[in-house]
Amino acid sequence: MMDKLAEAAWAQLADMSPRALHIDEIAAAAGIAPSAARAVSGSITALILHQLARLDRQAILESLADIEDAGEVPVRDKIMEALMHRFEVYAPYRAQMIQLEAAARRDPVLGLRLVESLLQATRMLLRMAGDDLAGFRGEARVRGVAGLAMVVARVWRTDDTPDLSMTLKEIDKRLATAEEWGRTFRVLDGGSASDGEDANAGGFYDPGDQGPVENGPGGRYQ
Repeated sequence: MMDKLAEAAWAQLADMSPRALHIDEIAAAAGIAPSAARAVSGSITALILHQLARLDRQAILESLADIEDAGEVPVRDKIMEALMHRFEVYAPYRAQMIQLEAAARRDPVLGLRLVESLLQATRMLLRMAGDDLAGFRGEARVRGVAGLAMVVARVWRTDDTPDLSMTLKEIDKRLATAEEWGRTFRVLDGGSASDGEDANAGGFYDPGDQGPVENGPGGRYQ
């Protein structure tokens, strides 16, 4: 029932702000009794967050399947692939994301909930890529990649290329910048790299190798 309600709310969000959505209209669109819809949903925000979580899980699972089929893949490439695929999954829903961004500016509580949703999606993404997210550095990576996604989203919103090539280019550029900052503040390499090590030092940390993983050539907030 929650999935149906969330899908109906999401469809209406394309043309309406979250404040304009009404649970009775959502229930009617979903074919669910209004009383049951009110009991199950809790709030319009809960329905929106539920749908965001569904889309994020879809993106992560599809990225995981692609990465597993590809064999050995550097951590950086996994992150880039997963970020790009998230933007691909959300591509049909630009209108909804624009509505949410505008609403978040007016409603700080909604904005905080959306940020937490993005942080959770980023945690899933980094764990899928092989990061155990341990300690301060782990949380710094989460917030860094989430911030990166928010910056890239500005390009994604107006990227009309068939393959989202402008978005991919922006992800690659921002990841390179993040890696430079990560080396400066020592949050990407597990603290083991020295200045004299090769160009792969300071790359995204792979717990399985107990060391930094080389930066590959590259391979979505909203």
